[in-house]
Amino acid sequence: RKRDGGALYDKNDTPFGLGETLDLLNAPLPINEFQYEFEQLGPGADGKVNGTQAKKPMQDSKLPNATLRRIWTLADLDSDGKLDLMEFAICKRLIRMKLDGHDLPVEIPPAWVSPVAE
Repeated sequence: RKRDGGALYDKNDTPFGLGETLDLLNAPLPINEFQYEFEQLGPGADGKVNGTQAKKPMQDSKLPNATLRRIWTLADLDSDGKLDLMEFAICKRLIRMKLDGHDLPVEIPPAWVSPVAE
C-alpha cells in the first residue's frame, strides 16, 4: 500500500536536500568571502585582475591545467581575459567544488550572478 505525505515520500522535498552539488549550485555566492584575497592580488584601476595575477592562487589548488583553464573560461563571464571580484569568487567556488569531488557545471548558475549574491 502506498503512503501519502511525509518527508520521505515527496520527491521534491527530502530531508537530505537536493544533493550537495545542486545545493551548491542553487546557493548564492558569498562574494565577500573572497574580497580580501582578491584585493591582495592588486586589481587594476578597472577593478579586475589579469591572468598573471590570478594564476598562482589558482595553481595553488593543484588542479590540472586543463581543469583550471575550464574554470577560468566559466568564471570570465564577459570574456575579457580578466576577473572582477564576482568572477574571482566564481573561480574560487568552482575550484572548491572540484577539490571536493564535484563536476563543474556546464554554465554558471543564475543564483551565483544574481544581485543577491553581491
